Amino acid sequence: MELPQALMLGAELGGRVRSARAAGLVDEWLAEASGFRGSHLGTTRALGWLALARRRANAGEVGGVLRACERGLAALDEHQATFGSQELRALSSSHGAELAELGTRTALASGDARRLLRWAERWRATALSIPWAGAEHDAATTADLAALRAQHSRLAEARSAGQPTERLQARATRLEQAVRQRLFHERGSGETASALDVPELLDALREDDTTLVELTEVDGELHALVAGRGRVRHLHVGPALAASKAVDFSLFTLRQASRGRRTQVEAAGARLQQAVLGRALDRVGESRVVVSGTSTLQGVPWGLLPALADRPFSSTPSARLWLRARSARPADPDRRVMLVGPGLGSGGAEVPAVAAQDPKAQVLDGDGATVAASLAALDGAALAHVAAHGHFREDSPLFSSLVMSDGPLLVHDLQRLERPPHRVVLSACESGVMAPVGDQELLGLAAALLSMGTAGVVSSLAEVDDAATVEVMVALHASLRAGGGLGDALLAARQAAEGDPVMAATAASFTVLGT
Repeated sequence: MELPQALMLGAELGGRVRSARAAGLVDEWLAEASGFRGSHLGTTRALGWLALARRRANAGEVGGVLRACERGLAALDEHQATFGSQELRALSSSHGAELAELGTRTALASGDARRLLRWAERWRATALSIPWAGAEHDAATTADLAALRAQHSRLAEARSAGQPTERLQARATRLEQAVRQRLFHERGSGETASALDVPELLDALREDDTTLVELTEVDGELHALVAGRGRVRHLHVGPALAASKAVDFSLFTLRQASRGRRTQVEAAGARLQQAVLGRALDRVGESRVVVSGTSTLQGVPWGLLPALADRPFSSTPSARLWLRARSARPADPDRRVMLVGPGLGSGGAEVPAVAAQDPKAQVLDGDGATVAASLAALDGAALAHVAAHGHFREDSPLFSSLVMSDGPLLVHDLQRLERPPHRVVLSACESGVMAPVGDQELLGLAAALLSMGTAGVVSSLAEVDDAATVEVMVALHASLRAGGGLGDALLAARQAAEGDPVMAATAASFTVLGT
C-alpha cells in the first residue's frame, strides 16, 4: 500500500478511538499525508488535500475545509481531463467521493444555502460536463465495431432459431473488450468542467420563469436546494432510502398500469412526491420546474408527481448541464428526421402518423434504416425521433444501443457524430435508463447525448404500451410543431391522455432530460 493511503487509513481507524493519544496520532498521520499535496500524480495530490481538509475539520475551520476540498477536487479535474474515454472519466470520479462528501457536509453545517448548492454541484456529472469534441474512430476501432455489429446479428439469428449462442457471445465479449481497452488509451483534451456560477444560474432561472430543485444526499438524508426568483432555499426532505423505495414502487405501478391492470397510480405519485421532494414545490407558484436528482435518483418518473403533472418540467443530471443545454442552438433548424428500427410491436406506427402532419421530415425505415444511414441523418438534425428497440447495458453503459436494420447503433457510434442532434425523442421502452457510475456520474444513451451537446431528450423510464405510445407521440409532436418546447410538448401529451388510464400511465412514463 502506498504511504499516503496507509496514513489516511491509519487516521481513519485512529479516529474511532476516543483518547488524547489517539487524537495526537491522527493529527500526526494527517499532517504527514498532507505533505503529498505537491505530488505529480493527481490522485495522490487529492489525497494530500483530503488529509489537510480533515485536519482543518478537526480544528473546526469551515473555510479551510472547503478550500482544501476544492483544491483536491481541482487536482482530480486535471486527472480526469487526461482521459479521452468518458467511461474512464466517470469511473475515476470515485477518487473524489470523500472530498465531495466532506465539502458538502461542511457546506450543509454552515447553514448557507447558496454554498450548499455550489457544493451539491461541485462533483456532480463532471464527466458529462467536460466540453465534448467529436472525433473519428481509428481504423482498428471502426473495424471492431463493425465486426461487433455483425456478431450481434448472428446472435439474434441463433437465438431465434434456438441454436447455441455461447461461442458467439464469447466472440462479442472479446470485441467489446478490445474496443474498451483501445478507447481507454485515448488522450483527453485537457479541458475541465467549469464550476457552477450561482448568480448566473439564478439570472437564467428568473429569465425563464423556472425553478430548479436540486437534490443532494448527506449521511443518508436527502436535502433539496430550491433555486428561483433570485434566491436559494434549503429544505430537509427525509431518508434517501425511503426515496429509492418510492421510486421503485412508482415504476412498478406504471408498468402494471401500462398493461391495463388496476393500480393505485395516484397514491404512488403522492408517495413519490413526499419521499423525493417533500415540500420543495410548495412555494414555486406556476413556474416551470427543472429537477436535478442525485445519481441514484435519475430514474424518477417525475410526471407522476401531483405537483408536476400539470406544468412543464424537465430533469437534468446537473444544473451546469441545464445551463449549457439552455444555450444550445440547432445546426439546421429546419431538419427533422424519423428513424424506425425492426421488430417493434407497433411497427413504429407513430412515425407515419406524425410524418403525415410533417411532410418535410426525413423518414428512414425498413432496410434503409441502417446504422450508417441513421448516423448521417442524426448528424446536425434539429429534431430526431427514434422508434427502435433500445438495449441498456448496465454492465457497460456505453455499449447500450438502438436496434437498426443491420444491427445495434451503439453509444460509441453516437459519440463520433460531428454535430449532435439538437433534440431527440426516444419512444421505445426504458430508453431513458442511465447507470450510476463512479461518484455522482451517469452513463447511458440519454446521458451520452446530453454530454455531446444535445439540448433535450424525451425518453421513457418504464415499460410502455405500444398503442398508447402512438397517441402520446402524436400529441407531443403536435405541440412541438406549434412551437412549444419539450416540457410543453410532454405536458400536452399528458393532458391528451387524461381519462384513459393506460395512455395516462404511458405519458407519465416519459420524461424530458435537458431542456
